[in-house]
Amino acid sequence: LKSQIEKNCRVATAVLKSWASRKNLERTDSRASVKFSLAPTHWEKSFRKWTNAILLMTRHPLGIPDMMRPNIWLGLAGHRVQDIDWQGVMKFAFSEHSNPDDDDLGIQIVKDLHRTGYSGFSGGEDSASRSSLKRVLLAYARWNKDVGYCQ
Repeated sequence: LKSQIEKNCRVATAVLKSWASRKNLERTDSRASVKFSLAPTHWEKSFRKWTNAILLMTRHPLGIPDMMRPNIWLGLAGHRVQDIDWQGVMKFAFSEHSNPDDDDLGIQIVKDLHRTGYSGFSGGEDSASRSSLKRVLLAYARWNKDVGYCQ
């Protein structure tokens, strides 16, 4: 089975390269290095070849097949987060020390907590559940400043 999958991936790579060269996409998009697989390897050179293949698929009229999309999202997300120092993130995001933005964020989060429907997740609307949710939302807003907090 593994050899058949590898063979199919080589065929898919050849088809993508052929289609790209006919559409003159390889030269314009620097996609000469393409290798299709069902999931990426996390070696930088192989990952780049895989992402080039996925980018070519997005340019094809049929696009990326629905059945492949979950694996592609997981592969891209996995590659993105593999080098993050999660211990450092947790230390910063869940720090008891207040950051300059925390007051404004905390006020907005508290305003929205009663509208979140968190009782379905925590089993109740007690103050401990509310406090835990506030802490998680504040931690995310600290960690991802581009998104911050939004209801």
